[in-house]
Parts: sequence; C-alpha cells; structure tokens
Amino acid sequence: MSESVSGGLGESVGSTVQRVSGGVHAAAETAAGAVCRVEGGVGEVRSVIRAQPITAALVVFALGYLFGRLGALIPTARR
Repeated sequence: MSESVSGGLGESVGSTVQRVSGGVHAAAETAAGAVCRVEGGVGEVRSVIRAQPITAALVVFALGYLFGRLGALIPTARR
C-alpha cells in the first residue's frame, strides 16, 4: 500500500514541478519581450530628443516641476 501512496505522491510532485517550470518559462518569455519593447522605445525617445531638443528639455523640466509639487504634498515624518 505504501508503494501506491508514494507513486501517487511522485506523480503529484512531478505535475507540480512541470506547472511551475512552465510558469517560469512563460515569465521569462514575457520579460524578454518587454526588454525588446523597451529597447525599441528608448530608440524612439532618443530620436525625438535629437529632433526636438528644446521641446524635450521643456517637457523634462515640466515633469520635474510636477513631481516636485506632488512630492511636497506627501507629509514627512518629523523627528
């Protein structure tokens, strides 16, 4: 009887390992796809910055201002 219990347990562990490895493989493929898309996006951002440097600088300054103002709204802990 112990052989049938351990055999069932081995099958259960094996199927669990296959599901986990399949999930890890899918996550790795998703991460690789995201990296490819980011690299393409970085190239597009670089071309926009090279084409319109003044506009890009103004956008960066505006974002910095907005983030700074939003950061001022967050209460800080006082010592």
